[in-house]
Parts: sequence; C-alpha cells; structure tokens
Amino acid sequence: MYRYKLIEYKAGATIEVIKCIPKSERKGCSGVRGKKVKKTKEEMQEANMRQAARKLAIKINANFKPGDWHLILTYKDPKPDRKQAQKNIGDFLSKLRKEYREIGFELKYIQVTEYLHKRIHHHLIINHVKSNKKTTLEITRELWKDHGRRQFVPLYEEGEYKRLAEYMIKETEKTFRDEGNPSKQHYSCSRNLIMPKPERRLVPVKKGWDVNPKPRKGYYIEKDSLYNGFDKLGYPYQRYTMVKLNPVDTDWEPYGVFPIDQGQGRDYDQRIC
Repeated sequence: MYRYKLIEYKAGATIEVIKCIPKSERKGCSGVRGKKVKKTKEEMQEANMRQAARKLAIKINANFKPGDWHLILTYKDPKPDRKQAQKNIGDFLSKLRKEYREIGFELKYIQVTEYLHKRIHHHLIINHVKSNKKTTLEITRELWKDHGRRQFVPLYEEGEYKRLAEYMIKETEKTFRDEGNPSKQHYSCSRNLIMPKPERRLVPVKKGWDVNPKPRKGYYIEKDSLYNGFDKLGYPYQRYTMVKLNPVDTDWEPYGVFPIDQGQGRDYDQRIC
C-alpha cells in the first residue's frame, strides 16, 4: 500500500482534479514508473500552450460566469499600428474602470491582443454590470465608437470555459512568440481577479487510482479533460475537470482564494507533488 496526492482546484462551477505521486511515496512506485521521453521543440511549445490554456481556464472559471461577456473590439480604417493599439486598449480599460466605479461596480477583465498575420483586434472577457443608469453594452458602445466595431458573445451557460481559454491562447500564440513582444505574456488581467487555493490530501491505495474516475455527485467530467500518463520525472499522473450540472450564482462566491498577480501561477501543477 502507498499514498498518492490528490489536489483539487475549485473554480466557479468547475473542479480540476490532479492525482500524482508525492516524493515520499516514489520508492513504492518504482515498478510503474514510465520512461522519460525527450520532446521536440514543437512538442514543448504545444505542451506549453496547453498549460497556459489550462491556467487561463481556471482564472476564467473562478472569476466569470454566465451573463458576463467575451468582447471583441475591431478597428475601422485606417487601422492603428501596434503602439497605438496598445494605447487604445489601455485608455479604453481605464475609462471603462472609471465608468464601472461611478455606478458602483468593480471592473474585472482578461485581455489579449493579436497583432500578427491578422487584422489587429482585441479580445476581452469582462463582467456584466447593470444599473438604472447604464449597462456594460451601453458603456462600451460609447467608449469604442470612434475606433471601430464591438462584438459581444455571452459566456455560455454551463460555466466551463476551457474552449474559450484555448481559443484565446491560440489566437495570441504568434504574437507571444514574436521578439517584439517585450512582456512575453499571452494576456493581461485586472488585479482584482481571484485564483483558487488548491486543496491537498494524501489518499492511501493498494494498487493506484482508477484510470476511469467517477465524477462527484452533481457533476460530470468534462469531455476530453481526462489525462492518464506520467509527469516530467516519469511517475504516474492523472488530471481531469468536473463541471457542476446545475450551477447557481453562489458557486462563484469567493472560495479559498487570493488576489492574483499577472505573472503568478507558472507551472502550478508541476511542483505540487
């Protein structure tokens, strides 16, 4: 008998589950250790993209919910250069934050901009607000009208935003790799976002965990999220995401959270075991 480490990240209507072998138990797992395989540069880039998308998905799941918006901002001709576009989106967010505060709300956002090989445009995830004076749609219409068009896409009802995170990371991958991107970040976000604290515990087992896990009552396992394999050192590793079947507003109340910094969270699941 040995013990594995169970880590859970509760984020909105989702729970990401990670199972791995802690250092204290690795001697007992020597017989099931996998062979370390050196990845190519392309495989490493693909793995890093998946990792970035997973971390972004947790941030979105923890801070945004159905009723909030995926906002796409485009430009009319003449389109701006990179420097001017950065100034435009910075000014837009500053004014948007001020407008929110004037009606009693705090702006929450995640923002990405794509510059390369496509017409320059911005993607934002923002929280929806409504007062007896203004709504998010009215405020953004006024603030962006001199630049171009806005497109609003509502966040979907199931409250699991993995696909949106993957899209935003893929959308900005070329800009992220560009030498002209000094920040080397896929996205920026407001400092009032929260990041779930992981819940950790050791689980005793005789043979290991079930490779076909069952979801918690009231949840389902998100399609294609289940991964059974090995970590960087070749020890067994499992990961999947459970999604609540009938989420309610209280699922997005702060739960084991702390403010995040924009550079926080690197390799969060590679050092927990």
